[in-house]
Amino acid sequence: MTLLHQHRHLSRLFLFAMTIVLTACSNTHGNNQRGHRGYTKPPLNVTVGAGPNRALALHAMKHLGTPYRYGGSTPNEGFDCSGLVQWSAKQSLNMNIPRSTSQQSQFGDELNTSHMAAGDLIFFNTSSQPNSHVGIYLGDAFFVHAPSSNGVVRVDSLNNPYWQPRMSIVRRIQ
Repeated sequence: MTLLHQHRHLSRLFLFAMTIVLTACSNTHGNNQRGHRGYTKPPLNVTVGAGPNRALALHAMKHLGTPYRYGGSTPNEGFDCSGLVQWSAKQSLNMNIPRSTSQQSQFGDELNTSHMAAGDLIFFNTSSQPNSHVGIYLGDAFFVHAPSSNGVVRVDSLNNPYWQPRMSIVRRIQ
């Protein structure tokens, strides 16, 4: 075999090996985390705190990485923000709450932000309408929600410069 043939043979072998390695690295079978759009885990320091509706927060956290879908209200179809809240309340508290953020913002008792506990609902003004987005408080200034930006259920901080000025009310469902 000439040197040129050996070089071509080694090049093809190398390309074949790289194809196998890259294919194996991209395989997600057996991974229990959804990993949609690269988001699979909350920040390492996030835990769900105490609160009368802690089960609501814990249930919502099971859906991290679930795709955002406007009008979505189940894990299989994806969630929008109020769909995640409604689904999680039904599954964890056996509570039927309204579907829209506008209706949810009238449900339960309004709280001062200094009294927030895990499982309380946090409403935000993210559009021209009041209370246009909702999330579930986790504790330590973190909340879980289904935002349309970045497209998956995720955890964010209330200290984020985007969310902090948009927070409008907090409600505790009962």
